[in-house]
Amino acid sequence: MKKKFLFVIASLLSAVVFACQSAPVIEYVKYENELAVPRISVQDAKKDLDAGNVVFVDTRGQGAFDVEHLPGAVVIDLNAPETEYAKLPKGKKIILYCS
Repeated sequence: MKKKFLFVIASLLSAVVFACQSAPVIEYVKYENELAVPRISVQDAKKDLDAGNVVFVDTRGQGAFDVEHLPGAVVIDLNAPETEYAKLPKGKKIILYCS
């Protein structure tokens, strides 16, 4: 009985510690040009998605987005004004895709 009680207390304590951990901070980086922007593998994108720290942006335009897009993605045309991109959530990695 005593071991079971200690196990329950340890489990609850672990849950509290896990719940209090904050998400990693993702710093904003402004790249000099398009060639300087890093590319990401599908596997790394999936890891970021599973961790909950990414927003996928479909840059193909509304028509292509309406036909098919990644679940949870938002559409912002690649030629949209910078103010549209400024509306994206802060503190998350932004992954743009076009195909």
